[in-house]
Amino acid sequence: MTRKPKPAQGYSPEEFDTVVTMIQRDSALRADIETITGQKLDGRTPRELFDLFRAIDQAADVQAAVVRYGRARQAVRQTRIELQDLPPADMPPSQAAYVQGLQERLDAEKAANQQLRAANAALRAGTVHPIPARTIKGEVAS
Repeated sequence: MTRKPKPAQGYSPEEFDTVVTMIQRDSALRADIETITGQKLDGRTPRELFDLFRAIDQAADVQAAVVRYGRARQAVRQTRIELQDLPPADMPPSQAAYVQGLQERLDAEKAANQQLRAANAALRAGTVHPIPARTIKGEVAS
């Protein structure tokens, strides 16, 4: 989960000065920022330099979140591949039987759900007559 970007007012004057001084004095950092932004830093005010720093910081956070999301998707994909053949060969027999039972119940519930969806669709379309209510034979209490 990415952190919420810190507002410009959330930085102390010392942090502001440190960032601006670092950008102004470190030529390698200046070159990197110019490459990333495609803008020259010459003639920029300290506020503009600081805003560029904040924009790059936020962009780096977004990129890190995208990378984490990609890794999570890859892990899910790999887990699905590993779980295609349930139960796994190295699973103990008692657990394998349990997993197999769960898989059979899941398959049965999916089939029942599909039948119910088909019946509901037919009822909405009017192609099926409603089933009459069941009558119970027996004595009526008086």
